[in-house]
Formats: sequence, structure tokens, C-alpha cells
Amino acid sequence: MVQSWMRNAGGSKPLPSPPVFFLPGWGFSGQVLNLAEQPSPWVRPVAPLDPASALSDLLTFLAEHHLGAIHLVGWSMGAFLAFDFACAFPEKVADLTLIGMRASWPSSEIAAIREGLAADPLAFLRDFYRKSLLGYKKEARRFVTEQQEALLESLDMQILDRGLDYLAQWRLPARGPQCPVSCWHGRWDIIAPVTELAMIPGTRTTIIEHGGHALFLDREFPPC
Repeated sequence: MVQSWMRNAGGSKPLPSPPVFFLPGWGFSGQVLNLAEQPSPWVRPVAPLDPASALSDLLTFLAEHHLGAIHLVGWSMGAFLAFDFACAFPEKVADLTLIGMRASWPSSEIAAIREGLAADPLAFLRDFYRKSLLGYKKEARRFVTEQQEALLESLDMQILDRGLDYLAQWRLPARGPQCPVSCWHGRWDIIAPVTELAMIPGTRTTIIEHGGHALFLDREFPPC
């Protein structure tokens, strides 16, 4: 099924030029942007991304809407996908922003995630969401009350599994994107520790000292 895309809540203003597209992390949909006090009018996926089709889905959407180069923002697994899209289709990405991106995911951590999902998927995912939103208490409470259960009911375990396969095999290529790239990382990120952030040549890297994993919710993270 082709991924659907929509603008964020409150996004009635005209899209900026270039328009901003947001790729969320593993297990999340683009609805996570709605947790911000002032949601940015970014275009984002309605459902969690499937790495097997995410790049082609985005390319199809851009073609159908006659869009040229975009500003692409990727968070966590979405950062890997955004990086890959910018490398594969350089003419389609004017700027690339990567949030909470590790250099790679250790096989031991992928195995632990699979074990947790197999033992009790709902309990594991609730704890994963809690860790992903650490440092943003108000937004985390809103996620639990407004999004968490509906998201859990809608999740496709096969897509989650393909996401883990994708993370397990991803390695930073020797040649990166041709566009300007900025990386943002939180000092207190426990999902993607700052000591393991991706070191991409020529990239401007900013570390938010009090930030967690969901930096797009942080007051120090500037809207694109």
C-alpha cells in the first residue's frame, strides 16, 4: 500500500519554498509532530514508514504533486531513510536535516528489541515510546493520552520487523549527499547515544545539551 502524506495540524499557511518533509523514527507516524506546542507545517507520513517502500513512496508523492527539490528532515530511523533518499535522488533534496542519527545500530541491540517484541510487544513499545520522549514531559503525556493506543492498534508488526532489518544492515556510505547537511543530537538521548552519533564529513553538527531523542520538540531546535 502506498504511503499517504499530509500536512501537520495547524498547517494552513502556504508551504515554504522548498517545502519541508519529515520522516519519523521506527514505530512512530508523522503524527508525533502534533505534540509540539506550535507544530510546524511540515509534510509527513500518516502511518509509520516501511523502509521497503518509503523512498519510492516519497518519490511518487513528489512527482504526483509536481514538486522539485525539498528540505528533508529525518528523525532516528527516518534520518537513515532521509540520508538514503538524498543520496539516491540528489536533485530532489535541497537541504537535509538529520535528528538523533546513530552511526549504526549494534546487532546486540537489534536482537534485544526483537526479544522484547516477541515477549510482550505492547509493553515493549510503550516503554520504547517513553524512552524516545524522555526530557519532554508535557509532550510525552500528550502522546500517551492522544496518540499511543491508536498507534499501537494500527501498527503492522511486519513493517516493524522490516524496520529492524533495515537498521541492522545500514552503514554510513563512503560518499554522502551532495546537498548541505545538518545533524542535531541531544546530550541525554538514550535511544541514540551522543557518543555514537553519525560523523558525516562536511556536516554541521549541533548538540543540544539538555536534549533527548525527540529533538524536534525541543525549544532550542529551530523550525526549518
